Amino acid sequence: MKVGIAANINRIKTDNFNLDYANYTARVFIDVLRKHDVVPVIIPMASPEMIPDYVDIIDGLIIPGGQDVHPQLFSENSVQADEAHYLPHDRWEMGLIEEMMRQHKPILGICRGLQIINVALGGSLHQDVATDFPSSEIEHVEFNQPQAEIHEIAVDTDSGIAHAMGTNPQVNSIHHQALKQVAAPLHVTARATDGVIEAAENDDATVVGVQWHPELMWEVDHRDEQLFLDFFARIQKQLEQ
Repeated sequence: MKVGIAANINRIKTDNFNLDYANYTARVFIDVLRKHDVVPVIIPMASPEMIPDYVDIIDGLIIPGGQDVHPQLFSENSVQADEAHYLPHDRWEMGLIEEMMRQHKPILGICRGLQIINVALGGSLHQDVATDFPSSEIEHVEFNQPQAEIHEIAVDTDSGIAHAMGTNPQVNSIHHQALKQVAAPLHVTARATDGVIEAAENDDATVVGVQWHPELMWEVDHRDEQLFLDFFARIQKQLEQ
């Protein structure tokens, strides 16, 4: 089994010129795939016409977290600084999503990954949760506690993620954006107690997205590891059809 990981682009200036706009992915994704004998395939941003070739060689795709999705893609003006977005990368991942769905190959979106899936399918985002949920008592942006259980979520018992996470798990939280208008192919499968959408998927769970970061938790919480195992199982099921 081969699982692609959509690479992000380094736009932070460093002393090493080789890292300028370099494609990269987090080690934790490689680790969880290797542990379960899944071949990691890092998918760099390249020419759009190459997307079908990339999708042909993988069996599933993980879209990790990252920078904000550009609001231009859901017909809004940005309330963030220009450097918060990178539109070429948004369009690249949207192309990957569309081709994966055309070939009916499973996708797992994490944080920004869930958000770009929703936008690619016609949905929109809350550009800033703190602004749009002013009465919320939840701190959704906890960069300093990436492996801490920050808040509870309520999970739909009939959802693809319920098998792994149960119905009321605690999750970590490192995001300031969230799903707003949910795209028609998706349905909400988990929310935080303040109403913020924490997961969504399509009818057959070949597309699943979560707002928290299981890749940072899988070594300390078996439920987050099971989320990846269930993703691998969905891929295997598709391969056997």
